[in-house]
Amino acid sequence: MLHFLSNQKIAIAFKNFSFIYGRDKNQELAVSNISFELKEGNVLILAGPSGSGKSTISFAINGIIPWRQKGFVKGDVEIFGKSIWDYDFSELSMLVGLVKQNPVDQLVTFKVKDEIAFGLENLNYPPEIIEEKVKNISNLMGINHLLNRDIDQLSGGQKQLVVLCSFLVMNPKILVLDEPIAFLDQNSESFLLNRLKKLIKSNKIPLTLVIIEHRLSRVMDVADNLIVLDENGKISMNNNIKQIITNEFEILRLSNVRVPWIVDIFHDFKKNNVKFQKFKNPTNFKELLEILDQLNKEDLNELYQILIDKEINPVELRKYEMYNELIEFNDTYIESLKHFKDKYERNEIKDENHEYNIILETKNLNFKYPNSGILAVKNLSLKINRGDFIGLIGSNGSGKTTLLYLLANLYEPTSGEILYKNKNLKEINQYEYAKEIGFIFQNPENMIFKSSIREELLYGPKNFGIINEIKESYIARLLNLIGKNNSEENPYNLSWGQKRRLNLSSIFVYNPEIILLDEPFIGQDQKTINSLIETLYIENKRGKTIIISSHDYHLLLKYTERIIELNKDGTLRDYDISSNYFQKHRNLGPIILLDEIKKNINKKLDAE
Repeated sequence: MLHFLSNQKIAIAFKNFSFIYGRDKNQELAVSNISFELKEGNVLILAGPSGSGKSTISFAINGIIPWRQKGFVKGDVEIFGKSIWDYDFSELSMLVGLVKQNPVDQLVTFKVKDEIAFGLENLNYPPEIIEEKVKNISNLMGINHLLNRDIDQLSGGQKQLVVLCSFLVMNPKILVLDEPIAFLDQNSESFLLNRLKKLIKSNKIPLTLVIIEHRLSRVMDVADNLIVLDENGKISMNNNIKQIITNEFEILRLSNVRVPWIVDIFHDFKKNNVKFQKFKNPTNFKELLEILDQLNKEDLNELYQILIDKEINPVELRKYEMYNELIEFNDTYIESLKHFKDKYERNEIKDENHEYNIILETKNLNFKYPNSGILAVKNLSLKINRGDFIGLIGSNGSGKTTLLYLLANLYEPTSGEILYKNKNLKEINQYEYAKEIGFIFQNPENMIFKSSIREELLYGPKNFGIINEIKESYIARLLNLIGKNNSEENPYNLSWGQKRRLNLSSIFVYNPEIILLDEPFIGQDQKTINSLIETLYIENKRGKTIIISSHDYHLLLKYTERIIELNKDGTLRDYDISSNYFQKHRNLGPIILLDEIKKNINKKLDAE
């Protein structure tokens, strides 16, 4: 990154900072003895497992801790050389903008332009100045077309951009972004990262950035430093990000963060080839392509196979492709795999020629949000078979979440039909249908209803009258999947990632036939994603129908079998039923690299 001043100030300094939430000092530390400095104008990536204390650190930077969050504090945090204890909260809020992981937490008005203007209005800026600033920042961040829209009509990604604009318009000196690209489609994600780079380079007063992110591959090229927290809330790594990628990658990979896939595959390649040990790990795609030119045919073939095994057809899941007996798992919820169908029966399940096998169907489906005039889903006709494992993709605002709500019978179509096993949803008992649907909402707090983790976990079984069928050992296994927390703890005290795992466990426990997931990978560390995917994969092999809406195309490439893609206007762009979507749309990193390796192999063959 470029820096503006040779005598940069220290913008943020943590000095042996520890924090315990609540009023019981015997509770586990959220973070422990945190010490680091960040210079003005620098960019820090803060990573670590779910629940490791990343959000706690962000709260301490902008004064939520200690001024708004009750708890026990040890040590100190200084912002531009002044302790957070010596600031007024309002004064600190002017210096530090915090964009939380869940955008809904920070939305306070009903219209986009009012939301962006809210802070300026509170500071009594003249109306004409407010209008100009709102216009400039919305143009800069590419959401000027949304200014007159109602907030509740926006997608999760659009809401995130609105919240970000509402802070940027205040010209903060420090900006803390908690997973800022989590809800964004690929174009919006690239746009936001490019805008952040421009902001960092162009500000007369250097903007200091702290970005909390699990996916290092997307943010590593905007960062100066990387801090990784361990599961106990302590700093396990703190260095220049390129130094870590180059010299400490093996330790990084063991830290349960989502490491850059480019580095991951090349690191494995190096481990198998002593002659390439001297090569530095590539920090971007361009560097990896330059390395390809230096490999012979045998080396290229080996790298090709590593890429297939890790990113295209994951070797760790192949062991579940065919089996007929019970398999034990250590860290997932699986209880048993009885009555499992053999290979031939499963193939018959997915045979397109058997109409009786269709579990969900939409016919000319349309949905318009009330009083908006906007068709979120338009003329959509789909057939989904029992046992399908589908990725649902599309840009922000294309209707993905709306479609899931419609399939779950939470919205009623404006026109058209939804059929479940060839029967219109309007003719089906809603209570009976609800037992067959497991829906994981985009915002995990939307499906938390009880005051303890255990009660929340058993909420579904109690409602469906099957509580006595759930074994205590099974409940214990699900609680372990959520985390180390006391089962009587309030679910709202969990991290975003832990809340998501609670959502998943509360669905798995009543064993629905169809599982709908809206952005399930947000806020999840690598270990949790592995467990979740393994769980969903096996449930799919047992016949469950799974639909995952996600902007994380990389994970969908690895794990789903079919892709539904929606256009911006809510119409169907592509429904690939031959497991070939990413081969047709060859703009995803692993597919591009696959092509480049093939080209280099062919060059070597031609030269022989």
